[in-house]
Amino acid sequence: MTAKNKHKYKALLLDLDGTLLTLDIEQFIPAYIDALSRRFKELVNKDLFVRHLFGATNKMVANDDPDQKNENVFYQEFCGRTGLIYDQIKPIIDNFYRDDFPKLSCWGQEHPHARELIKTARQKDMQLVLATNPIFPATAVHQRLAWGGLDKDDFHLITAMDNMHFCKPNPRYYLEISSKIDCPPEECLMAGNDTQEDLIAAKAGMDTYLVEDHILNRTDGETKSNHRGKLEDLIGLIKTLEH
Repeated sequence: MTAKNKHKYKALLLDLDGTLLTLDIEQFIPAYIDALSRRFKELVNKDLFVRHLFGATNKMVANDDPDQKNENVFYQEFCGRTGLIYDQIKPIIDNFYRDDFPKLSCWGQEHPHARELIKTARQKDMQLVLATNPIFPATAVHQRLAWGGLDKDDFHLITAMDNMHFCKPNPRYYLEISSKIDCPPEECLMAGNDTQEDLIAAKAGMDTYLVEDHILNRTDGETKSNHRGKLEDLIGLIKTLEH
């Protein structure tokens, strides 16, 4: 990074799973689905539940309507598929996240450099955004942050299904973040481990940092990012920035 762009980054967007939080996603997702499906066992056959859960989630990820929050898209689709009503579903899901989701913390572990990264960025007066894919309610995001030994109050914005209108890998997700924090895309740096969902921020005009600790490669061919390295190396890059 040259001297002329040391002033460039005013905001740091950080992915959560596989970036700030060490999480075995291949074990976590099946455990999550199994636990959630048990809450609905009296209402929906498990195989059908899983199919409708993924169907509603995919509908939410594909949404491109700026007037529809992710949460609304998910529940409309899930209710339509299952024939259940929102007032019936919402208490079940709330109870799940209160009582069952905390038991999944065994799949998440603190990243040894995450807290230092947050501290360093705050010392540089950067706006911090937890740019995790907003397909979960806020409570699930806050809990996973805590599993990583991190404090939600360190972030200016935490994306979740109830405050966002787009998901990764839609570039409009990143533009919405830029608008919410009032920071132009060219002054934002997005750091994450997913070559598809995180590096797509470049299409919104942001620079990207590929975190190589636990790379999740969902793209064909060569991956392109402005910077890449371990999370520890990102700390070093942030330290070179001038206030």
